[in-house]
Amino acid sequence: MNARSPRGLMRRAWATAAHRLGLREDRGHNRTGPRSRRIGRARNQRGVTVIEIMVSVVVLAIVIAPMFDAFVRGRVMVAHRGEERCALRLVERKVEQLLAAGGAMTGSDADITSTHMAAGTHPINSTITLITRGDLDTSNDVIGDLTWDVTSVTWSDAGGSWDDATYKHVVAKLAWPQGAHRDSVSVITIIN
Repeated sequence: MNARSPRGLMRRAWATAAHRLGLREDRGHNRTGPRSRRIGRARNQRGVTVIEIMVSVVVLAIVIAPMFDAFVRGRVMVAHRGEERCALRLVERKVEQLLAAGGAMTGSDADITSTHMAAGTHPINSTITLITRGDLDTSNDVIGDLTWDVTSVTWSDAGGSWDDATYKHVVAKLAWPQGAHRDSVSVITIIN
């Protein structure tokens, strides 16, 4: 193959380009010219440029920001679910007290300790501490409002086989935080 033929020229150009890019060793030729020294020096330099640092910072920000947000949202969700569990437990306990009272109008209806069962909304003071933070500072406790609505319901038998029955439909509800309710749980029951 002739070095001046188009195929030979192409092969020689490829070999030179490949050598300069470091794709292939140039066997048998040891160039010592100023151009080859500059290329060799640039190829051997190691370091990080400002652009590489900026790209890595942007990539880290893109990855870390959503992870941090997920951790914060997870912590808020766990705290919220804990509040819901405590609220439901308190409402169920109040319904058990009302069931034990059996529909009798008992108590002074002044606060949540009463079991007043007259028709209407009870009690007058509905404040209840949902969660205490365990310290002496009560300003970070979760305070809510516990109420129960009582409605008298009478069922009658059109055939007359049994006497009319009067029941009380009770909806016990706890809403929190006090003053700006954002969450609530309720339990509905019928008391004879």
